[in-house]
Amino acid sequence: MCKNNYVDIGWNVSNCVKVLFTTRNFFSQKDFNISYLNDDYKKIFLNRKKLVETILPNNPNFIKQIHGNKVINLDKKNINPYTADGLITTKKNNVISVLTADCMPIVISSVCGSIICILHVGRKGLMYNIIEKAIKILATYNYTYEAWIGPSVSKNYYQVDKNIREKFISIDNNYQKFFFGLNNNKFNMDIKGIACFQLNSNNIRNIYSSEYCTVTHNDLFYSYRKSKDIQRFGTFVWIS
Repeated sequence: MCKNNYVDIGWNVSNCVKVLFTTRNFFSQKDFNISYLNDDYKKIFLNRKKLVETILPNNPNFIKQIHGNKVINLDKKNINPYTADGLITTKKNNVISVLTADCMPIVISSVCGSIICILHVGRKGLMYNIIEKAIKILATYNYTYEAWIGPSVSKNYYQVDKNIREKFISIDNNYQKFFFGLNNNKFNMDIKGIACFQLNSNNIRNIYSSEYCTVTHNDLFYSYRKSKDIQRFGTFVWIS
């Protein structure tokens, strides 16, 4: 899972790019939540502080996630807090992050390690194609990119109704293959498959993925779909 506290992805990206995700129990501490939503402020503050004191090179850039397609390039704008679902930076030790509990944390990096991006991507993010929005910004830098999809809910546990399926197919008929029928009105949705399709469609061919499903591995990760968790684990990326 991790090597020296960092995710061992095995991609071709320069090793100056560091990726870290927290878990339900982290630093030998139970319930290592880092989301302020409906939880004790002091506890979360101390959890975040411990990350900076022990692993992260700087205070991370957190965002108010809204399940949209807004991506902020921190090289162009530096106002905190942010309301968005994606961040991009070229600056060293500028930590960018997302909080999740079933949605996909997606990291995109240039192979040379000069620029990084992190996205919070759920069903709505796929519908609004935040991936394409991010890659349009990244494309202006003229690098080759690879992507990694972090721990998230697998297709076996993500159920939607036929209206959701029809909305996706109305956007692109290719999405039909990412829905698996349970009955006339319920379908399993492969959100990771759609994310890979969108990445491929935007010329990112090398895509890596965590083996962890947040529902199956609910002992390791928070999952809203499994246990209505309001807590969140974090995914962080920076250029060292």
